[in-house]
Amino acid sequence: MITEYPTPIPIETSDRGGRGVAVFVQDQTRGVLDLPFLQAGNSITLAANTVVDSNNITLTAGHGLTTATNAGDVIEIADDTNGSFFIQVEIVTVTGDVVLLDSPVNRIYTTGGSSISHSIKAMNVNGSVTPQIFTIAPLSNQSGDMVRIICEMRDNAAMDFETFGGGAALTNGLVVRVDNGDGTFRHLYNFKSNGDIIVQGFDHDFAENIGGGTRGFTARITWAGQPKHGVAIRLDGSLGEELQMVVQDDLTGLTRLNWVAQGSELQNNN
Repeated sequence: MITEYPTPIPIETSDRGGRGVAVFVQDQTRGVLDLPFLQAGNSITLAANTVVDSNNITLTAGHGLTTATNAGDVIEIADDTNGSFFIQVEIVTVTGDVVLLDSPVNRIYTTGGSSISHSIKAMNVNGSVTPQIFTIAPLSNQSGDMVRIICEMRDNAAMDFETFGGGAALTNGLVVRVDNGDGTFRHLYNFKSNGDIIVQGFDHDFAENIGGGTRGFTARITWAGQPKHGVAIRLDGSLGEELQMVVQDDLTGLTRLNWVAQGSELQNNN
């Protein structure tokens, strides 16, 4: 037994004879996370404290947001003292410095004790000249275990295993990687076709158009769980860790492309 702590830490022996500290499943009552991959947008600041259950927030002048350009983009507001207190909502309209959100604000966020950011979640962008990076990026006081990623793709053309959406297979590919926060990366996948996504996740669906011209493709890649990889991808904001998707081709021909990561918060978020 290790006795440096008031209560001894139990040592367990595996069925292969190895001995070590017992490991327990944790964070079973922490907050769930459903986070879109986002690309940083305009620099914005709160001009007034938020109001609970209001769909309006007021920004400092000079934010550069407009309804025509930014409707559907994401606003994230987070408490600087507790990483579990945050909200991600979409922009509906912008009238002067007042932004109408698609969901009501969940708590009071103060101008002096909160962080606010504007991001773009639509990944059907042109990354063929300059690669476009979309991230799951926790703040310095946030951390979480990502257990899976889910793709939603829409196009006006028929899709199959060899295409990307309904278009030709990509030349450079959509790269999924972990930014270790120290200038190095851990590469996970490079998707050049719908088939590449299916091979890694297997769970997928092609939705044919019914009464309209739009087709859909969804897929899920799960890491956690013994039948899968057996582990989650842990992201610690204090270390600068991120989960990234790098668009290296022109995806503007797609009607829609979004990816979401799911998981749970860690116990050190507050």
